[in-house]
Amino acid sequence: MTISYLIYISAVVLSVFFAFLAQKFKKSDKPQPIFIFMSMLPLIFIMGFRDVSIGVDGYSYLNGYINANSTNIFQYYGSNITEPGFYVLYKISYFLGDFQWLFILTATITICFFYKAMSYEINNISFALVIFIFATTQYFYYFGILRMGIAVSIIAFAYRYIIENDKKKFIIFVGIATMFHYSALFSFILLFLSKNNQNVFKRNNILKIVLMIPVSFFVIKYLVFPFITADRYQGYIASSGIIGTSFVSSLPLLLVFLIFFNKSIKNNRNYRFYFFLFVIKVITEIFAPIIGIGRMVWYVNLSIVFLFPSLIKMCKERELKFLVFILIVSYCLLYSYSAYFGESFRGSYMLPYKIFFGE
Repeated sequence: MTISYLIYISAVVLSVFFAFLAQKFKKSDKPQPIFIFMSMLPLIFIMGFRDVSIGVDGYSYLNGYINANSTNIFQYYGSNITEPGFYVLYKISYFLGDFQWLFILTATITICFFYKAMSYEINNISFALVIFIFATTQYFYYFGILRMGIAVSIIAFAYRYIIENDKKKFIIFVGIATMFHYSALFSFILLFLSKNNQNVFKRNNILKIVLMIPVSFFVIKYLVFPFITADRYQGYIASSGIIGTSFVSSLPLLLVFLIFFNKSIKNNRNYRFYFFLFVIKVITEIFAPIIGIGRMVWYVNLSIVFLFPSLIKMCKERELKFLVFILIVSYCLLYSYSAYFGESFRGSYMLPYKIFFGE
């Protein structure tokens, strides 16, 4: 187990170190490409070259790969429901040689899009801290949901088009993300975030979010679910709850982010956008039982990698900055251990780490 932890820790440390260099030696407000590549490489390698037993649903994807490449497309879709983009990846992996290429391709696509999303704010916050937060709180989750991992990373990249008010491009990228996971349609809610005449996101976006999410979930439950017959979705359809409890753990962070809301205009206008993403996360957690699934929060979970570093930047006193930094690092390490390792459900799929050609 010790060696496994050292492997994971080394990947995170190397990625953070090269992210620091990418920002330190940036040119024309753009990160240094060679250091960006070096920062991504450990994360891609550990995720892409892992054994099929590492990560939730590895064998499920292996079975999908075998089915997709042992039947024609009509036979496959006669008994399977797989997004067309991921079906293409099944075929490309087979063409390249074997199933391992599916892990390599999905890891590369996912990490690259996430890095593009996070580097968008490289002039406003510490890029090294951004990568650390991502690597400890979110990276390991995507060992288990390959299709959704690609979709989430594409949506994260497309955040910029909401910020820049280029909604047509955002819609295009939602369409692309949907080719890998249909839940990406959830991201259309971001189209309703509006700005004022000063190009600042309005406060009333909170009210929109609070109203739209439960209404949308009820519409899905009563107008969409009745037409879905696939077995894989019946567990969600059978859900009878309305209010969940998982949001409770997010409330302290929501309060902290809210305290800094007014200061954000002077320090980083985009803070408000990421704050509204976090609000979407909380409201989704509250009403997720209506449709029986809360995974959609991952389309907005990346918000914390921007919000946490922004808190440090908005603190004026050096001592306070250091305290906030220590609290953020501690939170991320504790979250990582409790969510992906230790006695957690995912821990049994992450340890011991095995590389695909041997232990």
